[in-house]
Parts: sequence; structure tokens; C-alpha cells
Amino acid sequence: MGIATLGIKDVTTDTFSTESERRGETIVIWLRGNADMAVHEHLKGFLEALAASTKRHPVKEIVFELQELYFMNSSCLSLLLRMINGVMETQDTHKCTVRFRSNPNLRWQKKSLQALHSYAEDIVVVE
Repeated sequence: MGIATLGIKDVTTDTFSTESERRGETIVIWLRGNADMAVHEHLKGFLEALAASTKRHPVKEIVFELQELYFMNSSCLSLLLRMINGVMETQDTHKCTVRFRSNPNLRWQKKSLQALHSYAEDIVVVE
């Protein structure tokens, strides 16, 4: 089943983009560019569509590839936290891991992603 059939439309702006792919029971999402207030509403809609899709078509893992995500402000980071809360709410009926593959050269990622991991240690993995 492809991403388009799941009702998830990727975001493409001048400064930020998503690229999504379903691989069996895993959804892989590449985030690229700068996630700031200019793309907040786009990212919010994308993550809401992702959450709705994974409730209808459960997956075992959601992987965020962040190697080319150069900046994410706190408002956009809070959208990821909101999505993690949604995943946590379904853990009784369906187990799902949220994996973040980071760029070690971008210091902000280590600190921000560690905060997400600390918040939801049972489901958030940071690499």
C-alpha cells in the first residue's frame, strides 16, 4: 500500500519538504530543510494525516529521517510531540515505535530528540 492511498500528502515548500514511503508495516518519512513558522500549518496537516492513517492502517514503526533537517523550531517540535501522544494512546491495542534517525553534525537535534525520547522512552528511539 503506497502513501498516497493512505491519504498522506507530502509537503513541498521553498524551504521545507517531506517525502514519505510505506515499506511493509513501516512508514519512512524524510524531513528536509527548515521547519519553522512558515511551514507550521503544512507540517501540522501532514502529521494529522499521518496520525489518522496509522489509526486506520496500523503500522509497527514510523521512521523520521532527519539527516537533512537543518532546523526545527519549538512550535514544529511540539507537533511531533502531539503525534507521539497519539501513538501512545493506541499502545494498548497496537504497538508502534517512533524512530528518529538524526544528523550528529546538527547539535540541536541531539538535545531536542533526547527530550522526545525522555518523554516517551517506551516508544521513541533516537539514532
